[in-house]
Amino acid sequence: MMELSLTLILTALLMVVFIAFSAYFSCSETAYTSMNEIRVKNLVYEGHNKKAENALRIYEDYDKFLTTTLVGNNLVNVAISILGTMLFSEMLGVTWGIVVAMIFSATVILVFGEITPKTLAKRNAERYALSLAGSIHMTIMIMTPISWVFMRLTNFLSRKAKNDSADTPSFTEDELHVMIDEVTEEGALEKSEGELIKSAMQFDDIKVSDMYTPRANITAVDMKAGVEDLKALFLRSEYSRIPVYDKSVDRIIGAVHLKDFFSKYAEGESFTIEDIMMPVKFVPENTSIAALLSDLQKSHIHMAVVLDNFGKTIGLVSMEDILEELVGEIWDESDEAGHPIYEEKDGSFTVPGEANIFDVMKEIGVELDAGDFQDHSVSEFVSHRMGRVPRRGDSLDMGSFRITVRSMKSRRVREARIHVAKEDISPQGTQEN
Repeated sequence: MMELSLTLILTALLMVVFIAFSAYFSCSETAYTSMNEIRVKNLVYEGHNKKAENALRIYEDYDKFLTTTLVGNNLVNVAISILGTMLFSEMLGVTWGIVVAMIFSATVILVFGEITPKTLAKRNAERYALSLAGSIHMTIMIMTPISWVFMRLTNFLSRKAKNDSADTPSFTEDELHVMIDEVTEEGALEKSEGELIKSAMQFDDIKVSDMYTPRANITAVDMKAGVEDLKALFLRSEYSRIPVYDKSVDRIIGAVHLKDFFSKYAEGESFTIEDIMMPVKFVPENTSIAALLSDLQKSHIHMAVVLDNFGKTIGLVSMEDILEELVGEIWDESDEAGHPIYEEKDGSFTVPGEANIFDVMKEIGVELDAGDFQDHSVSEFVSHRMGRVPRRGDSLDMGSFRITVRSMKSRRVREARIHVAKEDISPQGTQEN
């Protein structure tokens, strides 16, 4: 009888040991499945963290690790069921012993061997992954002969699926956008930082054709113009650089910097525009602005002329324009923060894309039926009505008026022209010349 009691005690103790192993394997599996690889890599890069190095080494050979934990977990769970059957069969008889053993083993395995350890590991994945790294490494070495067999069998069965997914990237650009939004919402990143990262990701996709200043808006000077004419143009335009052309804007040959001009002008010596002219780049409109920025940096040039297929000038891009695609609008001390409305000779109105659409319509005396539009800018209004990102040259017909997109900047309307039917202009409307 005493020998029987000792056997039952040893069986129960052995069950407790196997339940602990079950919890260990479950906790390890969930910890490494949920572990943030980037955080662990950061710990490795920050200093000599042996645990982080071991954890990263295990994670990088994830197939071997997963096979080891699954094989180990299943073996100990089977052992728990067998020991439970032996224990309760001795205590209650074979029939009731098997029933009670099934219920007991399933409950113990689920609560103590699966749910509880996996829940804890999920909440503190990196901490558990680092703490268990040493013992997991030893377990993998001990179980290598067994896991090797299962890995060979698994690799044979999943060879086609493995080949199909070999070239699949870890993250797509859209998934990275979602991750950045989530990290921003959690407060780990400032909203401005998140927007900057997303702008950098989109930077290479933007073409020169999406953001250049159109030819009609270029302020340029003839190379044969006098010094006083150039001085007046600098003072009137307030630009820091002015392109120089030979006979026609289609033949831009360089640019003059305000600093160079007034430095020479202050010396009182005679000089011509050609004496202080700097070179410019010439690019086709399908050039990536990322490639253009790299070229401008290497050549120390701040301005590029955009050419069509026939070599004619269609626009202009400055270094500042490109940088604004990344960081947003860059304001000089002399820039005006307002949104002026200019009346053209044909009676239409030219307005900036960021101008308030309601203020614009009120100023020119046209009633606006905005419908469900909740924003305020001309750019957002055009995008909302078109249901897509507008392109240069697109027109939006609203019946009493028509908005034509004149230029784009970073997928937003930079400048638009509003054509209004004369009979629809209210006499209260004011027009700014």
